[in-house]
Amino acid sequence: MSRSWTGWRRLTAAAGSIIAVGALLTAAAITDRSDVDVVLDGSSNTFDIMVAGQAGTRTWTPAEDVWEQGDVEPFRIRLANGDTDIVMAPGSSLDVRVAAKNASPRLASHMTLTISDPQPRGSETDPATGNFVELYDQLLFTVRDGSTVLFDRVPAPDLTSYTWSHPVSSGDHLLLDVVIELPDSVDNRWQLASTDVQFHFEGTSA
Repeated sequence: MSRSWTGWRRLTAAAGSIIAVGALLTAAAITDRSDVDVVLDGSSNTFDIMVAGQAGTRTWTPAEDVWEQGDVEPFRIRLANGDTDIVMAPGSSLDVRVAAKNASPRLASHMTLTISDPQPRGSETDPATGNFVELYDQLLFTVRDGSTVLFDRVPAPDLTSYTWSHPVSSGDHLLLDVVIELPDSVDNRWQLASTDVQFHFEGTSA
């Protein structure tokens, strides 16, 4: 029995909040003998998240030239080698490293991670074989941020969003180690099932 993860796997970053500078100016008294000019410049207060990732390794770190915008079209990691898809058998696992960078010029960011299936197919079956076509709900996820475990072998349907308690400073990034497991209890009803996995990062200014 084999498992085939076809096509592309998806890593996504979404700019959650676009932050603009606003100010309320008050004056107790301004005489008619002088003028007051005030200029508000918000050009250094844009809000931006960038992403990068690598499959099949626990040692990769993002170089400066690999960061991609992910808020319009998702950044994708290809898990196939040429025309051959990576095959997961029951009891096997896949290592992925995922990075999200606060590319804002000035603003710190509170970051939230949500893992999901971008194209869920539920209990849909292949009319030719009768097998299920959707693999996502059978997977287990472990996610670590350094020594901090965010999710520990959590079944995909039970995943919740994770928000970091500390803000990510301007120019800094998160680097997450992800282990995706296919339990050995998964039987032939899911033979040749596949899925995309989406890592959605949302940021708000700190």
